[in-house]
Amino acid sequence: MPPERIGKYRIDSKIGQGAMGEVWKAWDDVLGREVAIKTIVAEAGGDDSQRQRFLREAQSAARLNHPNIITVYDFGEESGTLYMAMELLTGQDLRTLILKRALGGLDERLRIMEQVCDGLAFAHAQDIVHRDVKPANIHVQPGGEVRIVDFGLARVGGSEMTRTGTVMGTPHYMSPEQVRGERADTRSDVFAAGAVFYELLTGKKPFEADSMHAVLFKVMQEEPAAVKDVAPDVPLVLSEILVWTLAKDPAERFQDAGQLRAALSQARQAIADGQGDEPLAEPPARQRSGQPTLRPTTPGAAGAEPSRYGSRPGSRPGSRPGSGPGGPANHGVSRSGARPPMPDATPSRAPLVVGGGLAAALLLAGLGFALRPAPAAPAATRPAQVDSLAQAVAGTEVEVASRQMAAGDYREAQRRADRALKMDPGNADAKRLLEQARNVVEASDKAAAVAAAATDVAAGAASYVEMVGLDPRHPEAESLAGRFEAAVTGAHVETGRKAAADARQAAEAAGAERAPSFADGGRRFKDAETASRAGRKASAVRGFYEARDLFARARRR
Repeated sequence: MPPERIGKYRIDSKIGQGAMGEVWKAWDDVLGREVAIKTIVAEAGGDDSQRQRFLREAQSAARLNHPNIITVYDFGEESGTLYMAMELLTGQDLRTLILKRALGGLDERLRIMEQVCDGLAFAHAQDIVHRDVKPANIHVQPGGEVRIVDFGLARVGGSEMTRTGTVMGTPHYMSPEQVRGERADTRSDVFAAGAVFYELLTGKKPFEADSMHAVLFKVMQEEPAAVKDVAPDVPLVLSEILVWTLAKDPAERFQDAGQLRAALSQARQAIADGQGDEPLAEPPARQRSGQPTLRPTTPGAAGAEPSRYGSRPGSRPGSRPGSGPGGPANHGVSRSGARPPMPDATPSRAPLVVGGGLAAALLLAGLGFALRPAPAAPAATRPAQVDSLAQAVAGTEVEVASRQMAAGDYREAQRRADRALKMDPGNADAKRLLEQARNVVEASDKAAAVAAAATDVAAGAASYVEMVGLDPRHPEAESLAGRFEAAVTGAHVETGRKAAADARQAAEAAGAERAPSFADGGRRFKDAETASRAGRKASAVRGFYEARDLFARARRR
């Protein structure tokens, strides 16, 4: 018999059973919504490692407010039972969809993978590594929205709750360093995402064998079957992206999911241009020490390796005319106390140069290699190809920075724009984005510092409101909210409510009601109203501004 209640939640029925616990469908009487309640079963409750994993899942997921990551609402313990309240998901996990062959065409599979990368990139930007990315932990909603679930193995920040030498993860999707029991970082998630992507494209796991020992051996020692041999219709540009996602050496992979996402954007554009089957140049020669130096490669160049995962016999790199780097328009972030407008325009794609250009552009976007000419070569004689590659990669970074600005992640936008300028110091779009992001970061940081140091509560509350108006996701927002809950005024709350309502109206006018962030904005708006009625005005103001940003994001998708 199911329990009647867990905490404030009225239990309806069991919807899942795992090795660690049970999952129940329940009703939240306070907020009037259905939720999923995950618990530790009695047998596992006494296992400290299981409890730590459960706590880690709650802590990591609670830090991640992103449309492609499951939302955790609440966490607690009652009568010795740990429980976690989460959004109730419909649809099916990716493992089931792959087994049922229920996925659509290439475009749908790319959309799923792009959303997986978006969610992982956000986690990586928060210094959280999932460490168990696999199809069973990727849930696809009926409308196609993706949620990443189960952060029970996640590593949060610099902490490491598992000892070196402990193997954590699922064998078919583990990186070689995880198999060796080494510390897993963002590149381990990239490897796992690559294994998922391989399975999405081919319907088969990249490392399959009759026993787990044999699987682990393949992960460590063998390359997957060529994608073109398993699924001949997959465009070559996607096959070769897997060279860098599934590289045995972490230094040769995309360094985080954001870089993999940027490469997928480049590949999608190549496919749209009818050039998805033009091969990429080879990866750079591996060096025994330090980071490899990128060098343009040409067909038949000495030291070039055979292309893996899909090059056809007799295929030769093609060529594509280069063009100037793409980038967003100047969106005019202001230095005033009001939050600057987010970008309205969709940035143009960075140019793709097939052959050495496209491969190196993808490689640079993924691995963050510095473009370094040979020491003896004067700057004036640096090959034009190297400059065009630097501009292409900088354009990709600008595109990512623009998306982060639109999503309200100003610190990541600042980091990406700064990286673009290091590769292409003359990139005007990168300069504008860097200034816009830096202005918001500096202004919100200043307001946070004033609020934290304020001796006058009313003045501190005003600075707090200024901070969340600029950046409701500021690292100090949550800690400062408790101090100023009662000091924030009703006028402040009403201003935030109106900003959110205006953003929702604009999103509705743009026909964005079906966007995942629109629904998230609606939920955040309701949470803010609940906080306002409870007298938690600081939390209410922050919630309304978060809802504003979510509605604005929906309008721009």
